[in-house]
Amino acid sequence: MAHDVFISYSSNDKPIADALCAGLEANGVRVWIAPRDIVPGVAWGEAIVDGISASKLMVVVFSDASNRSQQVLREVERAVNKGIGIIPFRIEDVAPTKSMEYFLSSPHWLDALSAPLERHIDELTQTVRVLLQSKVVQPEPVARPRVVAAEPGPRPTVAPDDWYHREGGWLKRFLAMFDDR
Repeated sequence: MAHDVFISYSSNDKPIADALCAGLEANGVRVWIAPRDIVPGVAWGEAIVDGISASKLMVVVFSDASNRSQQVLREVERAVNKGIGIIPFRIEDVAPTKSMEYFLSSPHWLDALSAPLERHIDELTQTVRVLLQSKVVQPEPVARPRVVAAEPGPRPTVAPDDWYHREGGWLKRFLAMFDDR
């Protein structure tokens, strides 16, 4: 089943991630969050990749802990690789690591640094709804051109020395650089 949003977070931020999930779902947004949506018996990494792939947006709960988390970094990288929109939801005033900056420097961040958290969850919900209705999240399917193999034609005949002397003898000059050794 497709989800609207995948929530990426550090386990240290689970209470906030759960609050985001509850707030979004209370407003009709379908959310994928670990470990709740990981089916028992399925490999963790496989479930995460499938959850990201089935989502239209990713919300990254950004904190010092998630900034240093290799798991969160891998999730963000997968979303970027798959062209999934990302909303960084910053709960702590920390600068991103260089690796995180590489992936999160483009999208506009939603700061949730001040209380109450509920106000920021409402803002996130409105942002998610706008993005889900926009063409940014629902790109037009790309029609791939059908490649048809060309009929093999006759090969041009080239004198064996022609490639060596062609275009001012560039290969001859290149090889001459090594003659002085």
